[in-house]
This record gives sequence, C-alpha cells and structure tokens, in this order.
Amino acid sequence: MGTQWTIRTSLTYLIVGAALAIAGCSEKDPQHSPSGNAIAAPSSEMSFAEYVKSTRTQLHDVLSTSRFAQEERPFGGYNIEQVVDMRAPFAMAPDRVSCDAVGRDLVHGEKVGFLMIHGLTDSPFWLSDVRDHLRKQFPCATFHGVLLPGHGTVPGDLIDVGLDDWLETVRYGVDAFGNDIEHIIPIGYSMGAALIGRDFDARKQDKRINGMIMLSPGLAAKSKQAWLTPYARYVKKWVGQGNYNDPAKYGSMAMNAAAQFHLLTEPYRERTIKSFDIPVFLVISSDDQTVDPLAAVDFFCEKVDAPIKHLIWYQGEDNALDEHPTCDNIDIVRSANDEMRTINHAHTAITMHPESSVYGLNGAVRDCGHYDDDEQRTSCETGDNTVYGERNLVTSTTPGTLRRGTFNPDFPEMIKKMSTFIVASLGTTIHAPTK
Repeated sequence: MGTQWTIRTSLTYLIVGAALAIAGCSEKDPQHSPSGNAIAAPSSEMSFAEYVKSTRTQLHDVLSTSRFAQEERPFGGYNIEQVVDMRAPFAMAPDRVSCDAVGRDLVHGEKVGFLMIHGLTDSPFWLSDVRDHLRKQFPCATFHGVLLPGHGTVPGDLIDVGLDDWLETVRYGVDAFGNDIEHIIPIGYSMGAALIGRDFDARKQDKRINGMIMLSPGLAAKSKQAWLTPYARYVKKWVGQGNYNDPAKYGSMAMNAAAQFHLLTEPYRERTIKSFDIPVFLVISSDDQTVDPLAAVDFFCEKVDAPIKHLIWYQGEDNALDEHPTCDNIDIVRSANDEMRTINHAHTAITMHPESSVYGLNGAVRDCGHYDDDEQRTSCETGDNTVYGERNLVTSTTPGTLRRGTFNPDFPEMIKKMSTFIVASLGTTIHAPTK
C-alpha cells in the first residue's frame, strides 16, 4: 500500500508540475469563463413547472448574450429557440387522447413517472428519442427531464460546479412528482446513470421507485489517469477544449467537472454502494472509450439482486467480456451494421435513433473532433465514404473516414426490450393485441 501511495503521489506531482507551466495563461474565449448566471440546483419549494419555465428563461438570457449577440450562426442552422428547446428541462404530461384510446391502466403508464437525467457536458436532448418512443408505449405516463447544474449555458460554468449540486437536482426531480404518481422509473445516460444510482442509494427506501434504466452508465471513467483530476483541477482548468457549435452539448470538458465525476463514481469503483433490490435495465458498448464497460457488468452482476434485470452488451472490437466474470440476463448484441455503416457502438451512440435529424445517420451534427488534421476532419464531416464507430477505430480506419457514432442502429429493438422490462418492473404484462 505504501508503494502504491508513493507512485500516486509522484505522478500527482508530475501532472501538477506540468499543469503549472500552462496554468498562468488567461482564457481569451468567453465560453471558457463562467457566465455569471450558471444553472443551479432548483429549490425544493419550486414546482416542476416553475423550474422548467425559469430555467428556459435563464438559458435564453445567457445564450442570447454570450453567443447569438456576438455570432451570426453560433450553432449552424439552429436558432436560439431551438437550442433552448434542446437544452432545457422538460415536463410532459400524459397524452390524454392516446391514453384514453388504449385504456387508462398501469401497463400503459397510468400513475407512472419517468425521470430523465443526462450526462456530463450534455443536455436533456440526449434522452429525447428514448422519451418520445417510450411515450408511444406509455401514453398515460408523465415524463420529466432535468438540466444538471453547470450545463446548458457555457462550458465555463462547469469550472465551479460540485457533485452535490447534481445530486440535489436529481433528488429534486424524484421528489417533484405529485401525489398522483405512484411509480417512478429514473432513466440515466452516462453520468446521469451514476447519479440515479447514488440517489437511490441515499434514499435507502422509496417504494415508488419501481426500476432503473442505465444507458452507457458512467460508473467509472475509462481513463486510468482519472484519479489525478481532483488534484489537477486546482492548477489546470481544462481536460480539453473543442468546438462549441453543438446545439445540445458542450465541446469542452472542465477539469473540475472531470474531477467531480471521479468523486461521484467512487462508491461504484470501491464497490461500497449498496445492493439494489429493484429491477435494473442496463445498456453498454464493449468499445466504450468514455466509461469502463466492465465496471457496468460488475455492478449489474454483483450489486443488482432483483430477479428482473436485463443488460444489453453491444459487442464490437473489444472482446474483454470473454474472460471477465459474468452472470445471467446478459443479452449480447452484435454492434456492426453494414446498412448503416456502423462498425461498433460509441459511448455517444446508445440513446439516439438513426433517424434523428440532429445526430442520426443523416443528421446535421457530425462528430469528427478526434481528428487534429484539418483535412482529415473536413473529410470526416463532408465525405461520402464515412463509417460510424467509437474512437478506438481511428488508427484502423482510413484517415478522415471515421465519424464518432451518435446514433444506435439497434435503437428500435432496444426500446422494445426496454418497454418489456418496464412493464415487468411495474408488476404487469404486455398483452398481445386481439385480432
């Protein structure tokens, strides 16, 4: 143990020393400085409708002054109202017409609330396709999505945010459902999955929570150097700075945000989080380069005690699962899809439908930030011979042809399995339609 501490301490001094050499540089881009009007955790006294309305106004104010007043087309073809729509929290009441048509019952979401939590640097839009397709299956349900503190405005607002702010927001989201909601199913993407698990762990007992859905769950960072971030944040503001033209997420990662994520996931890494006695539906890619997919498998197999549980493992280039301890209820699905030019599943590919106008196969946003060379990046963004996959394919594909995956070719099947899981978690069954 003493040797391990010595190694870690030495490495910490090394990275801190390197960071000090560049820490004195001032930020010239205002996007990388705090806005002065960052999104904060909502007051427990505020209704969810008030929270949505006030946050939308706040986003509009910050984006209009920080971006749209200074740039002609800061987010390409998306205007400020569209960007606010993507980034803002949402509250969707039951679809009364569709609910009445299928019957007001539990199997169609009567008295059910879904709470959606996005990931680090993301926004609620990253769960919008999941929301919209589940709403067709559960038209009687209520759907809420929160915007985590520090998000939605400018990347600089993640410099001062803390994990307690995120946890407080998730706690608010669960508690904000009215008395008419008797069943709650939180859905978390990436860091959002870690947050809903931590919230459940802190509650000890809440009989309204019937199940949990974790998509590309961020239970541990992929990088082995992630433990350094709590030290480095004091002398280096950014893990990386990228383009800030994506309408639904940041292109830069604050070192503090990475540090807060590392601290948030400690109970998962140390396996001190309690066992879950509720159903869990989990989806992860074998090739995920943002979070550790095997940490998700370990959590699923060791910490989920409920008889109802389902893990979709998208098998790509990495076959690490072959020699890793596993358990029952793991559904292995092949990642490659020739029709959609997908080689494997990226971390960012799980929650979006292939027909998404923003991130789909023919979507407006194309993730090519893994190319430093301008010519290769342009080829990636505009070329006709591109393929989709995770960043671990950069060296094995023709330069300039790999777009990081931002849609799931298996999305319809995933939603079917998810819907079946939800119905089972609610203690009922899906009845086949009569002919």
